[in-house]
Amino acid sequence: MHFSSKHPYDHKLEAFNVYVNRIIAMSISEQPIKQEWNKILMAHNNGSPAHLIHGMKKQLMAIKEGTTHTTVVQQHSRNWVTFTFHSPSVYKITNLFKRTNLKIAFRPTNTTYQQLSNETNNPNPTGIYQLKCNTCNRVYVGQSGRPITTRHREHLRYIKNNNSTSAYAMHILDNRHEFGPVQETLKLLKPSSKGSRMDCWESLFTHLHHKHNILIAEQQANDTNPLFELPYIPSDLVHLA
Repeated sequence: MHFSSKHPYDHKLEAFNVYVNRIIAMSISEQPIKQEWNKILMAHNNGSPAHLIHGMKKQLMAIKEGTTHTTVVQQHSRNWVTFTFHSPSVYKITNLFKRTNLKIAFRPTNTTYQQLSNETNNPNPTGIYQLKCNTCNRVYVGQSGRPITTRHREHLRYIKNNNSTSAYAMHILDNRHEFGPVQETLKLLKPSSKGSRMDCWESLFTHLHHKHNILIAEQQANDTNPLFELPYIPSDLVHLA
């Protein structure tokens, strides 16, 4: 893969690790070593920095000459946890698990399957949604394990019955603001299935809308999860009106 790709940095180095480990594990002569090194040099054609390639060569030669001693550490049974690699900022989270019994693996956000798949999107999905006030343009963030249009109709029924059960209905009724048709009011933020993951997505989007000062006053963003304060939030997670 090209070095400028969006794959995790560890994935880009995996081929190099295979070549180095193969030379270390096999007792071979000088000529095969040169052949292996020529394979590593091919990485320069894929945009890999020269200092990275030469650094690996230095490591390879040091191991072969016996100047580097490795200590075999018995590995205990460890569990694997997968993170989506949105940007290098994800390392700020994964580094917290270095001294735990968890091993970290990454998956890219843009896969070949996603590019080739012809699956049609669900026109009425479940997940995290926002409802916009047509008067002040502030929004309410909610979740629904049912089709979001069903939940939208419930909010409208609260308003028509003068029932302040939901924060969105309270905002419209108390401020005498206007709401529009579903095409103007309802917006899907994140498709998701009902469960703890949906709760986390709702907390994140509520925090983001509150941070951008577009959340209605009737809805409070009480979750102070420090992960929400990362300096970089991937753009595909933010769909603000």
